[in-house]
Amino acid sequence: MQLSHAIAGLEEAVETQLRLAGSEAAEAGAIFMAALMPAIRESMMSVAAMAAAEISGQLRSQSVEVRLADGDPELVVSEDRGAVPPPPLPPGEDDNEARITVRLPSYLKDLIADAADTSGDSVNAYVVESLKTASQPEKRGITRHRTTIEL
Repeated sequence: MQLSHAIAGLEEAVETQLRLAGSEAAEAGAIFMAALMPAIRESMMSVAAMAAAEISGQLRSQSVEVRLADGDPELVVSEDRGAVPPPPLPPGEDDNEARITVRLPSYLKDLIADAADTSGDSVNAYVVESLKTASQPEKRGITRHRTTIEL
């Protein structure tokens, strides 16, 4: 992402507001903005890092890192080596040690029962298999995303 676009937009907005206050305020504002530029750039880098951390927290088997490329932050998505799924159970061996209670609307329970019946499974087996499938990490390579964030 190119911070220069966001910074230019911020400078333009501030200059527009300062021009309304008169030429002296506009000149003082330009000097003040120049002095603030390093802090503004650092704050935008912090926002990119916070966004990467937020997105990483929502991904199962990947993480998002912020790397500098030509002075601008770049978000890089990579496999999270630390996210190791538990080993699958041997065929035919059930792990019935855990029990959970889920409260859901009756229409959803009916939809699940119909789907289980259609697949020839019990509701419990259908839900367990659905959860196993949904919990498996997807195998993907490194994905790079480059974009400009308009603030």
